[in-house]
Amino acid sequence: MTRKSPDLRYWLIGLAIFAALIVISVLTRGDAPYGVVDHQAAGTARQVDIIQASWSEAGLTAIVTISMLIDLIFIGVYSYGSWRAGRSFRGFENRGLKAIGAVVIAAAALFCLTDYIETILQIVQMLRGEGSDWMAATAATAQPVKIASWVVTFIGVLIGLILARKAPGDT
Repeated sequence: MTRKSPDLRYWLIGLAIFAALIVISVLTRGDAPYGVVDHQAAGTARQVDIIQASWSEAGLTAIVTISMLIDLIFIGVYSYGSWRAGRSFRGFENRGLKAIGAVVIAAAALFCLTDYIETILQIVQMLRGEGSDWMAATAATAQPVKIASWVVTFIGVLIGLILARKAPGDT
């Protein structure tokens, strides 16, 4: 009897990219008082300008911009990986797994949309060298939705893994 396995390859690659982004963020913070998360939450052009000026003064503008560009890759890989994991859970006979799969798929789509909106608006402000009220406000509004949907995908996949290990008769 062959047991079904959830499809986690891209989800795991996405998590590895996420871990690398965290390490880059910690290692490059330097003397700047603000991090990328502060930039994401900045709701006004003035706040964005203050944060970007601190990065410029600390010589971090290039590395922070590169980190944001890498974030674009993470968003795509992690979202796709979460979607694939959700689809693989939907393929099990267990109703709980099917439900978890549907939730993970929906959360992956929401995460992808909100994180791309947030990150693209951040990058535009970085490349322009100045903040924009509407871009900052939109990114700040997307941030909590992005975080919540990421948490749902992460916890949903973990719960799906536990249920998949216990799913009897799925071959």
